[in-house]
Amino acid sequence: MGPPAEGRSRSLGTVPRVSRSSDPGAGAVSAPDEPSDRIGKASADQIGTVVPDRLIVTPEPLPRRLWRRCQAVSTAGRYVAVLALASATVAVLLRHNLFPYLSVNNDEVIYLLHARTLADGHLFPSAPDPAASYAPWLAAISGDHFVLKYTPFVPGLFALGLMLTGSVSPVLAVIAAAAVIVTYLLGVELAGERRVAALAATLLAFSPLVIVQSALVLSYLPVLVLMELTFLGLLRGLRAGGLRAGGPSDGGRRSARRGGRALAGAGLAVGVAVAVRPYDVVLLLGPVAVWGVVTARRSGRLGWALRWTAAGLVLPAAILLASNAAATGSPFRLPFALLESDDKLGFGVRRLYPSDGGHDFGLGDGLASVGDHLWLLGGWACGGVVLAVAAIVAAARRRLNGPGYALGVGTVLFVVGYIGFWGAWNAAELWGGIRYVGPFYLMPVLIGLVHLGARGLVDLAGWSRRRAARAVTGVCAAGVVGLTTFVLVGAIDANATMTDHDRDLAAMLRALPGRSLVLVAASPPYLGHPSGVTTNGADLDGADGDGPLLFAVSRGVADLEVVADHPDRTPYLLRMPPAYNRSPGSVTRSRVDALTVATGRTVGVEVSVDAPPRGTRAAQLVFEAGGVRLTYPVSANGPVTARLTLDADGLDTDDVTEVVIYGGGETRGSPAGVATGRPAGRAKITKVPGAGTSVTVSLLATPASGGRARTVDRQVIPVLAEDPSGADAGGTEPGDVAVLAPSAHVDETGQGPRPAVRIALS
Repeated sequence: MGPPAEGRSRSLGTVPRVSRSSDPGAGAVSAPDEPSDRIGKASADQIGTVVPDRLIVTPEPLPRRLWRRCQAVSTAGRYVAVLALASATVAVLLRHNLFPYLSVNNDEVIYLLHARTLADGHLFPSAPDPAASYAPWLAAISGDHFVLKYTPFVPGLFALGLMLTGSVSPVLAVIAAAAVIVTYLLGVELAGERRVAALAATLLAFSPLVIVQSALVLSYLPVLVLMELTFLGLLRGLRAGGLRAGGPSDGGRRSARRGGRALAGAGLAVGVAVAVRPYDVVLLLGPVAVWGVVTARRSGRLGWALRWTAAGLVLPAAILLASNAAATGSPFRLPFALLESDDKLGFGVRRLYPSDGGHDFGLGDGLASVGDHLWLLGGWACGGVVLAVAAIVAAARRRLNGPGYALGVGTVLFVVGYIGFWGAWNAAELWGGIRYVGPFYLMPVLIGLVHLGARGLVDLAGWSRRRAARAVTGVCAAGVVGLTTFVLVGAIDANATMTDHDRDLAAMLRALPGRSLVLVAASPPYLGHPSGVTTNGADLDGADGDGPLLFAVSRGVADLEVVADHPDRTPYLLRMPPAYNRSPGSVTRSRVDALTVATGRTVGVEVSVDAPPRGTRAAQLVFEAGGVRLTYPVSANGPVTARLTLDADGLDTDDVTEVVIYGGGETRGSPAGVATGRPAGRAKITKVPGAGTSVTVSLLATPASGGRARTVDRQVIPVLAEDPSGADAGGTEPGDVAVLAPSAHVDETGQGPRPAVRIALS
């Protein structure tokens, strides 16, 4: 059959009326032998001019065509377009004003570095020797490069923005707008009503979780869009192919091709989504896929649907296998677990990185973490609790169709499945960042909440003709607006405070004169954690290594090699507290000291230790090196000073002298001010000639309330002993030691107490 009648009427309506004339030059005429429907088949975007023996078709001017198409958009469609534009604008504004130094979710460092690497034309960022000293957050070392934790699909999207515009902001804007538009289109397919679809898009756009995540260089919002595109393509493909009706539609082959293209698009979207977050896709879209297979099988065209869907899967599958092979050596091994094999699903001992202490993750922990995420989602989703109740009511009243029920089952399955994922527990209990950037692990749950909840809310509005019902509806709406505003304002305020901390840190580092090498002493030993300020570019051997600031991880003896590799840079030590930006009120006091390499038979350093925190029952000053541990009991009421002599013979009791304890303004200990604490451990260790070690100075405090002693602060002193029988190396004589230690205090910034332990060359 021919095109639909609606399409014919539109085509006919675009053709202007013409007049007859025997003179071709006098104007447009209709050929007497022209078929009566020839003009009617002209494109809706063209103006037909008829002359003898031929039809001349001229394009309609582009402005007029665009204006006519805008006029054809429904009122709901125009509203959603404006909403999408507003969401895109908000994403860019938040990116530049609230998160200019990235967020407290340090995974942004990984995605942004990966995007910059791809934009520079490389698969992996370079890793110069010693590679561990330049390791970005959660990066594994493989030969001369770093392998980052995630697949290249989302970083590739941001890389496209970097290549085209030099910024990731346009990509963030597109993702935010796409989330709103795709939610609306999916809502039209699911509910069959534009007002329900527009409400679903509104609920998504005004969710604080989406607003905050739209400004972050992460995968959670892009994957939400991909999963909605998968669902949308599946529904359109089955409908256009006539499968939902049980047989071929009136469109014939053209309709089947249209349905096939939609299914191929769904395959492409789900392929990319699986490559990025496979667990999320399986949990949420598994029931939807089962519904699609059953529906296609009943129509007898399951093979047709699977072939088209598989066609869309080919490209993402090929990219995934190739990238896996390049990253891990096996096309079937993801880079996610390359750094740490215990970072996986299920219960047991879990670690995020090799030096991470093992965390015993059990069923109770999984239940607690999901509970925390759901509790927060009640406010971080626009009307979270109300939407959940409305969705349940709509399902109970059988107001959903087959795809709607499948989506509801997938949403419940998603929540249950995350009980066994330790990453959600880490984010909720160990780290706690979901309080400031939202319960992002449950972002796919928003798909079910907004679509099924919108169906229920529209039904509720239909019941609200009675005065009591209107009152209940008004109270619920006011509560939703109030809670959403409260959560969003609180999140913006908290993130603005932590961004101010990063801004002050960045300003302090930019103020360093000349070309600087900044050794970052932070835990864990990766760049970009706990702050995105301390990150390098993608190519440390090229242009990115020529900037005014070069960062490296402070790792002990390796620091001497890093300093020697950059003789044209002035070395500095940046000390950051472990709890930096853990919360808006956490300690952020960071200190920069100038470093100097001192050499000689012996090198002396001065150790200054502040009083431990209040509520300390006992304190200890500890020196450790090469298996030796020297412990000195010190006062819990006052500062401590000591002198440490470093030599090639290792650490022994004679190397620590003048341990002076000050408390309440008086000198305690012997008349000379020398404490007589007995050191614990072996008296001396003989070093292997030519070997390096690190002397760690720590302050330990035992709480008055009881419990074990905890480390208040520690500082590491890199020491390299030259071989007594060897030749001169690096300006040192045989038997000398090379010590890298602070020689002057430069600056500090942040809030809270300063680092308790401080070292200076004497």
